[in-house]
Amino acid sequence: MSRRIWLLLLIAPLLAGCGAGLKEEGRLPFSNPLGRSAGETMEMLVGTAPASRNGGAVTRQATANYTGSFANASSNVTIGNVRRFLICQRIQSAQVQVPEGAPLPSTITMNNFHLNATFSDNQAQVTFNVSVTGTVTLTRTTGNNYAVTVQGAGPDPCLGATVESGNLNTLAQIVTQGGNNIVQVTLRANVTSSPGLPDGSRILLTTGLGTGTLEL
Repeated sequence: MSRRIWLLLLIAPLLAGCGAGLKEEGRLPFSNPLGRSAGETMEMLVGTAPASRNGGAVTRQATANYTGSFANASSNVTIGNVRRFLICQRIQSAQVQVPEGAPLPSTITMNNFHLNATFSDNQAQVTFNVSVTGTVTLTRTTGNNYAVTVQGAGPDPCLGATVESGNLNTLAQIVTQGGNNIVQVTLRANVTSSPGLPDGSRILLTTGLGTGTLEL
């Protein structure tokens, strides 16, 4: 028997073991599903919808639109059926830019987030629309710098989304096969403060670690 055949016989059980381990654990994680690495900026523009008032507080809508990229997950297995897709996006800090002469609020609250994300590579494309859990509180420190507190639905302080419908198997194909992964993001949120942020204000969120998990 040739040396090449002996090598195949030796490594075949190892490859099978990797696949079995993934299926038993039932989770395939990967980094930065929203295309922003730790220390990068997600810019949200204020003023895309009419303002509402509750006493002295003013609520407006802010929107982020951008295109990012992320690497494939490390996996040697073919994924058949995905039950759900979990996103966790951490926020480290923030800056707020307002038109000249406008006051900066001491506290800003961001909630009711909604995400539209299109994932693609050179083989496939899939889009998801999903609500995002979590409330982000910005507390002014010095100048236009703000400390960030994230209150989520779970123990991890991040903006979280759970996708349980749509073509999740196509997403699995994108994050495990093909070329460079691209994600086109539209993220909306309600922004409440007193005084309210005027049209054209920008909230620059510095992102922390972002994680995506496919649950099988």
